[in-house]
Amino acid sequence: MPTISADSSVLIVGGGVFGTSTAYHLASRGYKSVTVIDRFDAPSKDSAGCDLNKVIRTDYPNPLYAQLGQEAMKEWKDPNSIFAGLYRESGWVMSGHDLTRDWLESSRQLSEKIGRKGVKYMSADEIKQQWPAFTGDFPGWTNLYSPAAGWVPAGQALLRMANAARKLGVNYIFGDAGYAKKLLYDADGTCTGAFTADGTTHKADVVILASGANTGSLVEAKEEIVANSSAILVIKLEPHEIAKYKDIPIIDDFEQAIIFPPDENGLIKLCSCRNITNFKNKTVPGSSITHSLGDYPYDGCPKEIEDEIRSFVREIIPELADRPLYHSKLCWDGIAKDLNFRICSYPKTKNLFIGTVGSNHGFKFLPVIGKYIADMLEGKLGQDYVDLWKWKYGKVPKDHKDPHPWPARELSELSGWAERHAAGRRELPWTWSRL
Repeated sequence: MPTISADSSVLIVGGGVFGTSTAYHLASRGYKSVTVIDRFDAPSKDSAGCDLNKVIRTDYPNPLYAQLGQEAMKEWKDPNSIFAGLYRESGWVMSGHDLTRDWLESSRQLSEKIGRKGVKYMSADEIKQQWPAFTGDFPGWTNLYSPAAGWVPAGQALLRMANAARKLGVNYIFGDAGYAKKLLYDADGTCTGAFTADGTTHKADVVILASGANTGSLVEAKEEIVANSSAILVIKLEPHEIAKYKDIPIIDDFEQAIIFPPDENGLIKLCSCRNITNFKNKTVPGSSITHSLGDYPYDGCPKEIEDEIRSFVREIIPELADRPLYHSKLCWDGIAKDLNFRICSYPKTKNLFIGTVGSNHGFKFLPVIGKYIADMLEGKLGQDYVDLWKWKYGKVPKDHKDPHPWPARELSELSGWAERHAAGRRELPWTWSRL
């Protein structure tokens, strides 16, 4: 562990959820020289967190994540926090079928153990009675309702925290000058910084990789980190329809897809729970890395997955199943095989630290995860979290349960996604970045 102090220079590679939160919390602790580099200005359009909305919840079978979720929830709800007014408590219906009913029951049992109120199974008829906007049959579904959950407009939240970090003195560098192409090392293998696309060398006392789905392009991580995409569709309601759907809960079918309530613009996000990989990329063959919006701004959701999402909608709100697309995109995140984050030193390399790998559930911890990365740097991280987030060389515990067990498919083997949709309008957070 390095000797680190408020005078140490810190370089954070990646301005998504983990990088932004880390920058903010380091600056809050008095660190005077914190720099974030990213290909895009905040909110970085390649970040999994640069999204229309994300689920905010504390329901986990793992008590460490449940505890972390409760800590983050306090910040989301705090009227004096930088996120004030963003959280919408819609409730969350977790749904499963043959592959995921055990996960649902594990989550329910932990909720009961820690005294979370209102978590209960609901039949299709009970769901339709409570929320008449649902008119489908929910065929073969098992539904677990959690009332103390909801969503936030994710792109807005990420931008707020980045701006707050800037006010505390964090330096953001974006464009080619922020696009890390390789890391720099001295003769004894100590990481000294990063080299960017414009030829700039950024050096620092401490280097943190918060590079998400693109981590495998900067370090050897084939066994540990796989870039996965959750394809997103956006449909738009007519103004007179918003009131009908505005109070529905999030429906999260772990084997199919997620539907969110409409936002203030009448936009409904639909997100596949069936992951896509990108092993056959042009940059690092054999390692799945992000399919960047910087390189492929007009690519969208594969046709096969659109059909699956529409089938999901047909089972719950059939009248919306055939709505024309307002937009679609691929949302990439770094995934560990055990679905835990990686907040640790990078093995066999001095002065290089990992603070990333959201594993498709990291966004909700945006307000607090940077505290834990800062604790790791300072040697203060609790042992339970050290063990949870250490580098595991691809190993998975025998009792591991994946809440999204549908087998991943390779992007190149799917169809209809290339140059499918324009980049979207200004309501969509991934269009905000100046670069």
